[in-house]
Amino acid sequence: MKKLITVSILLSSMPMFGNTLAMPHSEATNNVATQEVATKVFSIEKMTCKMCHITVRKAMEKVDGVVKATVDYDAKTVTVLFDPNKTSIEAIALASTNIGYPAKVKTTK
Repeated sequence: MKKLITVSILLSSMPMFGNTLAMPHSEATNNVATQEVATKVFSIEKMTCKMCHITVRKAMEKVDGVVKATVDYDAKTVTVLFDPNKTSIEAIALASTNIGYPAKVKTTK
């Protein structure tokens, strides 16, 4: 009987928790949709192991204004989505350079 009561309480409270947990995600999505977003590809030096890309991604994503950083380990590049009103290309590159992985804007030829 105790198990039945516990399960009933858990099931009845699930919709309440589901809505609460969904709110921060939808707020974050709304913020991204309303801000200006630019994309820039950086070439990264000294990425020699499969863990390096995690360090680079986290460093770049800590920069205020960076929405997302996606690392391509094989190409040694990072594609960064950012708000140009909040940060600059130089600040994003510096975040990676400061942790030991020099970053430069990749030029297309």
